[in-house]
Amino acid sequence: MTVIRLIFGLFIFFFLLFIFLQNAEERVNLYLLKYSFSDIPLFWVIFFSFLAGSIFVILLAIFQEIKFRWKLFKKNIEISNLKKEINELRRMIAEETGYK
Repeated sequence: MTVIRLIFGLFIFFFLLFIFLQNAEERVNLYLLKYSFSDIPLFWVIFFSFLAGSIFVILLAIFQEIKFRWKLFKKNIEISNLKKEINELRRMIAEETGYK
């Protein structure tokens, strides 16, 4: 799986590099809410958009991982409690029937 991620990451890197090189000379005006940026190279806009998207996805993945780990922790506690209950029931049955 690591090799597939590496290949995919390299593919994205070279794809973005290709786009950056194609748009190296293009200049655009950027308007963000009340701010205005003029005469910015297009590849910086693409780069920072990709970076912001990547950070957003990483934050969502971290949140989801924490949520799944918390569920797993709660399920492991539940399993532990159920195992204790099974052992107690087995002990009670063994005492009633005379088995040790």
